[in-house]
Amino acid sequence: MTRRLADRVHAADQALVQHAQFGDSSKIIAKVLARYRFGVDLFSEHLPAVAQIAPAVEGLSDGDARRVFFDPLVRLKLEEAFSDLERGRLTSPHPLEAILPGAIESLPLGLCESRMPSRWQVQSEHPKWLWAVAASADPLAKELHGAFDGIFAGESKGGGVLLNPDAVSRRRIEEAIELLSTLLPHAGAAALRHIDAIALLEAKIEGGTVLSAAGGDVTPSTVFLSVEDLGNPWDIAGCLLHEGLHMKLFDAGRSLSLATAPAETIQVPWRPVRWSIVRAIFAYHVYVHLSLFKAAALFAEKDAIERFGNPSEYATRPHAMSVVNNDTVSRFGRSIDRARYLGEQLQGAWSHLLSAQGASLVSWLAAALAPVDDDVFGKSTEAA
Repeated sequence: MTRRLADRVHAADQALVQHAQFGDSSKIIAKVLARYRFGVDLFSEHLPAVAQIAPAVEGLSDGDARRVFFDPLVRLKLEEAFSDLERGRLTSPHPLEAILPGAIESLPLGLCESRMPSRWQVQSEHPKWLWAVAASADPLAKELHGAFDGIFAGESKGGGVLLNPDAVSRRRIEEAIELLSTLLPHAGAAALRHIDAIALLEAKIEGGTVLSAAGGDVTPSTVFLSVEDLGNPWDIAGCLLHEGLHMKLFDAGRSLSLATAPAETIQVPWRPVRWSIVRAIFAYHVYVHLSLFKAAALFAEKDAIERFGNPSEYATRPHAMSVVNNDTVSRFGRSIDRARYLGEQLQGAWSHLLSAQGASLVSWLAAALAPVDDDVFGKSTEAA
């Protein structure tokens, strides 16, 4: 019985990387790189400094192109240039002209990584660098810090605080990456591929402590982790999965539309504020994968338990994103409960708000999760 259930989890893990538009990270990243290469050609017609380095950009390997284009500040300026071009406002001097040449010169490191006062890199199949910008006088590090403040100052109590990494935090993140890659070698590893940088933070909001966040348009390619508050490798791994999935769908969504009415809002029962339909799609994408991660944890091999500890033996506050401790009193206290609700609504009452691509994404996610939901979680609304 246990073997059959574990096979269900493994099959779902494989299924969640097989969609050409939303699952295959190699294809998604290739499209992102192609978009930025094409963008450089377009921008060269308006920006002399970009035109000067366009031949160097054209000659970059895919690996070097990723280090250049996925740098947080470079990517931010590229997106600004796309917006300015669309509005007919792309003129020299432009911030991209100051940033992109420096990114080429900094290779084989990314631009911001090369300016960190202390260099930290976490090892994985695709290595990631850690922000070390607290108290840095470097202008690019200060710009990153300012972007972080812009994310958290509005909703945090006194704003978030960036923490410089150390050997202990690096080891804990590497341990969580190893755990995620062990339990979900396909879908987990794919989500990790979309993270280039990790920043450590402390932040409080009205609802409590910020455990993790994705940078989005403000700090692209970066995820934020509160490693101390998360406390254990299982929940650190879950947050890396969560935020990496946001990055993955963010990358996939650059070349397509998920909704016919992106600004349309809906109400979910576990949040007091209304969500955009696009946010609901992003949330469903995450909760399906987190449910699979929870199922994988239930059937973790003995050596994984010995290596990372038994998740049931860690003490942490209950929340739906946790592998260790869920709120079993609340009707929507688990990721599977929220995945079920969002899946039903997105395929039912909200379906008219989805584009063809959005509907394809939702049906693919639902089909991948269904066998695991039936066999592992059943119809229970209590913790498995």
